[in-house]
Amino acid sequence: MRVSDLKQEYGLFVLAISLMTLLQLGCATQQTPARQGRETLEEAAQAMGGLEALSAIENITRQGTVQTSSLRHGRLSTESAWVQPVRPFNQTIDFTVPRELTFRISGGVVSMADGVKGGYRDIAGRTLTSLDANQLGEYRTHWNRDIARFLVHALGEESGIEGVSKSVLEGQPQQVVQVRYIDGILYRVYVQDSSHLISKLEFTEAHPRYGDLDRERIFSDYQEVGNLKLPFSVVYKDMGEVAQVREWSEISVNDELQEYLFEIPEAIRESVHSLAQIEAIQMTPTELAPGVYFGETKGMNSMWVEFEDFVVVVEGPNNEKQSLETLRQIRETIGEKPIRYLVTTHHHEDHNGGIRTYAAQGTTIITHLKSEPAIREHLAYPFTLEPDRFAQSRQEPQIESITDRKTISDGTRNLEVVHVPTAHADSNLLIYLPRERVVFESDMFTILRGETGTPMAPAPAKALYDAVTQAGWKVNQIVPGHGRLLQWSELVAGLEASE
Repeated sequence: MRVSDLKQEYGLFVLAISLMTLLQLGCATQQTPARQGRETLEEAAQAMGGLEALSAIENITRQGTVQTSSLRHGRLSTESAWVQPVRPFNQTIDFTVPRELTFRISGGVVSMADGVKGGYRDIAGRTLTSLDANQLGEYRTHWNRDIARFLVHALGEESGIEGVSKSVLEGQPQQVVQVRYIDGILYRVYVQDSSHLISKLEFTEAHPRYGDLDRERIFSDYQEVGNLKLPFSVVYKDMGEVAQVREWSEISVNDELQEYLFEIPEAIRESVHSLAQIEAIQMTPTELAPGVYFGETKGMNSMWVEFEDFVVVVEGPNNEKQSLETLRQIRETIGEKPIRYLVTTHHHEDHNGGIRTYAAQGTTIITHLKSEPAIREHLAYPFTLEPDRFAQSRQEPQIESITDRKTISDGTRNLEVVHVPTAHADSNLLIYLPRERVVFESDMFTILRGETGTPMAPAPAKALYDAVTQAGWKVNQIVPGHGRLLQWSELVAGLEASE
């Protein structure tokens, strides 16, 4: 081989080695999407005061206002939400326990939730109600998502950063980081290019009532709080609609906490500790008359009525967990008769959140014509993250809408369903058992268990009284969708006291 050929081959060999070295160096320095995402979140943490400072937040107190929009709770069935008035809202979250306190500036605890001991709520100063394990679980989720601590968890070992992309939010360029968070949910974290502050969190989670629920948390008006920078405005969105707006006027961190405010009142201490450990729905059935039962729970109630060959259930509230407990109680009290009808009183989600369980077994849902679109929407919610029985059944829902009234009878018993619109819900239905002198109503007249003082009788209570008296019905007992069993005399007394 000639010398010139050897030189040429050697030159090619050196060139190949050089190219391979350059490629290896390029691969070593090129960032992966996960690494880019981590750096974006690290910049966000730095913009908020630094990860060390955020990690040092033991408690945070916020004072300001809140405006809540209760989705699917409008008075008119065509309204998507009931937008409540702006009201004062003050909270302290202690991340070390964790626990939370909402309080009145004038003094007094509105609610207290402790991840270890349990919690309670003060209902308008009339009674105290204990939080159950499911409610405490919602608090824990809320604490983990708090923006003051979000990046501490997102950049921790228990979370995984999966990538980053670009987007624009209200005209502002954003880096969007995908994070598999400590709760197992995939979050899209919007970080503004110019400020490096978090603009928004997007995620989809399994909800017991709404199924695959798309949620957003939008942050703005960042201000300095000591050596930190925190948002003073937060907008909560569910299904693309505003669910809550919080505007803070004052935020402080690591205050000295007043321990006595976190104490559980002695009168409910045993109940609080007990419910904090129980995830199952606790239902107490009461036989009002032969074959007529009141299923009372801490929050939402049902009634079931036995006919010769079938059962009618009034109200399928809350979620599948409560419906399954109701079905269990029906088997215990009546047996295996088929449930032919479920009557739902109105279009609000808390009162029809459990109807999917009945639809899954072919039960006909009776509702007012104005409620039908809301009922169909509820039955159409996707439940792919945690499929419920209806999603698994692929059952075609059976819905019967009424405009005025319907009588269910088999010759042994009559049950009347009558449309009585109220200031609370234009689609409201009233259910009456003539022989038993029992009427079932929801959100018309309520006395919570343990409530003291003169009962409150709002406008729907007067509508209940007028409907019963004008129809000439004889009523001894009122079965409520919320609260304890009532006597007709209590409604009369409440109305007289309200005059």
